[in-house]
Amino acid sequence: MKAIKFLIVAICISLMGFAEGGITLINDAINKAGKQRMLSQRMMKDYSMIGMSIKFGHPKEELTKSSQLFETTLEELIVYSKDKQSSEDLAKVKALWTPLKAKLLAVPDKSKVVEIFELVEELLSASHKATNSITATAKESTGEIINISGKQRMLSQRLGSLYMLKVWDVGIDDSKLQESIKEFSTAQEKLLSFPKNSEEIKSGLLTVKKDFMFFEVLGASKSKKYIPSLIARSSNKITKKMNDITKLYVEVK
Repeated sequence: MKAIKFLIVAICISLMGFAEGGITLINDAINKAGKQRMLSQRMMKDYSMIGMSIKFGHPKEELTKSSQLFETTLEELIVYSKDKQSSEDLAKVKALWTPLKAKLLAVPDKSKVVEIFELVEELLSASHKATNSITATAKESTGEIINISGKQRMLSQRLGSLYMLKVWDVGIDDSKLQESIKEFSTAQEKLLSFPKNSEEIKSGLLTVKKDFMFFEVLGASKSKKYIPSLIARSSNKITKKMNDITKLYVEVK
């Protein structure tokens, strides 16, 4: 009988741990919330690549994994959030995500891509607002720099997404791509000037700066010869490095 009671208690404790979703620290919450912004852009990029039958990087598999991660992380953040503003903002993200998920995972339709892009833009905006709300509750001085670093992951995927939409020729204004290039560059300078940067962070940021030069050259080019596979590779490479750097910022005291 005692063994059964012990088992029940153990299961309850296990379920409680699961309900917490693994988020216990504010910096971890900021990191994960910020990553949702990146996932919104990665999914849009993958949707476009699938629509153009580009198989480099396995966009179909990446889209499925990204959608699953977005949903799982959203639930973790909802469980973690205790303040009213963050809870309301996360509820808005969920309201937008639920119907959009089905559209993103459906067979891509070029006639609907602008509509889907606009919905993804709404999701990005809502995710950014939720990230800022969570960041505002942080007492640590590194909360804001984690937010900025995390946003660079989003911008690197956004560059890839906007480029794919340009290649697909669906009528998205090219100025959005130019704005994202400028925003990434400005934020990168802020990160480089952060006084608490470790040598590892500095080295990583300089590597990203070199990789980003490719996008700056691309942005100034008027050539109609597109290189989507190379863009997808560079976009993911920068995202991975910025994800590593963001994790390092989470550990900075």
